[in-house]
Amino acid sequence: MNVYMQPLGPVQANCYVIEKDGHALLIDPGDRFPQLKPFLEKEDIQLDAILLTHAHFDHMAGLDSIVKEFQVPVYMSPYEFDFLSDGEKNASVSFGRFIRFTNIQPISLDEGKTMISNFEVQTIHCPGHTIGSNVYIIGNNMFTGDVLFLGSMGRTDLPTGSDYAMEKSLVKLKKLTENYHIYPGHGPETTLDYEKSTNFYLRRL
Repeated sequence: MNVYMQPLGPVQANCYVIEKDGHALLIDPGDRFPQLKPFLEKEDIQLDAILLTHAHFDHMAGLDSIVKEFQVPVYMSPYEFDFLSDGEKNASVSFGRFIRFTNIQPISLDEGKTMISNFEVQTIHCPGHTIGSNVYIIGNNMFTGDVLFLGSMGRTDLPTGSDYAMEKSLVKLKKLTENYHIYPGHGPETTLDYEKSTNFYLRRL
């Protein structure tokens, strides 16, 4: 399994391409991604689906263009389906933009394991940054969105954010025993063991 990262958009949210056996998932297309098609063609990779860790504009602004080009399904938390068409909830209005998608019909990803293409995706519902924030485990890789970063955690002051829910979500992640390689929504990679030993927000729990 290979993971490729490309920061996109005005706040450089991390977009990930996860490839295995010539098939790929795309996580959090935060803006238009013109390099995607040439990359997939060069590597002979077929894009099968898009996953959203959460539906803030900086993690999904490229949805429309990529769905139109590749005709792939979009998976996300059912708690945030309405974020796609609500500029307040997806926080685009708060940042001087107005991003909404009315033609995308997302597929629900609930907590637990599911097969998407040839990938087993374990979804952990981790509200706090938003009500429907999901963390995805694929192989030994954990995609944490804006829940957990290197040395930090996601903000909780935007619509549907909650300090209480974030604490409960971090407890969920801290209880995991495997040392997953963490790919966050912003910033550099890290590992779960490293965050357990050094991250203030995990250590205090």
